[in-house]
Amino acid sequence: MPQQNHAQTVSLQDATVLDEVRAQAAKELGVDVAEVSETTVLKELPGADSVRLLRVVAQIERVYDVEFEDEDIFAVRTPRELTDLVLAQARTEA
Repeated sequence: MPQQNHAQTVSLQDATVLDEVRAQAAKELGVDVAEVSETTVLKELPGADSVRLLRVVAQIERVYDVEFEDEDIFAVRTPRELTDLVLAQARTEA
C-alpha cells in the first residue's frame, strides 16, 4: 500500500488552512490561539521576531507541501494573508 503524503490528506479549505496558520503562529510564539485572529499583524504579537515568523512559514510550507517565494513571504503580515498565499500556491501546483 503506498504511503500517503500528509499534505495529500489535508483539506485545503479556507477555514482549515486559516485555523492551521493561527495554531502554528500561536504555538511558535507561545500565545493563546485566541490572540491570533485572521487580521492580527503577526509581528505585533508578543515574542514575535523574524526568526520565529519564518519558522511559522516554514512549518506551513511543510504541512501543505508548498514553497513560497521570498518576496511573498516578506509581504505577508497576517494569518489571512498567509492563508491566501497557501491557497493560491496550492491552486498553482494542482
